Amino acid sequence: YCLMHTPEHFWNWFLKHQSRYLTLGEIKSELRDAAVDEMQFELNKFFDQIFFEIGGDEGDHGGALIISAAGDPDFFPQVRELVAAAPSMEDWEVIAFKPPHPGPVVIAYEDQSFDPQEIIVIPLLHDAYPDSVGIQVCFDDFEEAIEEHYMGATFLMLEALIGEEAAINDIDHLEVCKVPADIDDIEHLMLSDIEDHIVEIKTEGLDEDAH
Repeated sequence: YCLMHTPEHFWNWFLKHQSRYLTLGEIKSELRDAAVDEMQFELNKFFDQIFFEIGGDEGDHGGALIISAAGDPDFFPQVRELVAAAPSMEDWEVIAFKPPHPGPVVIAYEDQSFDPQEIIVIPLLHDAYPDSVGIQVCFDDFEEAIEEHYMGATFLMLEALIGEEAAINDIDHLEVCKVPADIDDIEHLMLSDIEDHIVEIKTEGLDEDAH
């Protein structure tokens, strides 16, 4: 049984050591790995199912510290708690959950590359829940035996396209499958357009609620 640290413990540690993380991209890889491990170790003292990424603009040395639950909604509250407790820092922006990736996304996952612009999505509509988003994500080479592989790749693509929080909260039902032979006769979109689709479903649902 270990005494859990509060968010303040983590942020006090971070304030003392933050300068080395601003220049993380410029230090030798073994030192960088050690710095990353050390920060994850400190983060684990608060909660061991949340993770971090450091981004930002090399030019102005401003850093973005992204706190993530690796897409597990059970741990979203801890992410929010930690980020809410962050002190205001001149050089850092602290962000809850991985934000969407700007620009085109191609995901490399387990030796396979996935391009959302080429992946077909079939919307699943539910009469009882008009504003809930259900999708079937279809792959040419889908195999039932490795369904998890396609699920994993799909989640990474969604995370990159719409961000970690929306990938969980805005999609109510997700299936992966093989592209149907008669896909031309079925209404579908490309995964790269998922954000517009979500907005459309959510706003149509709101319109129906209003009637």
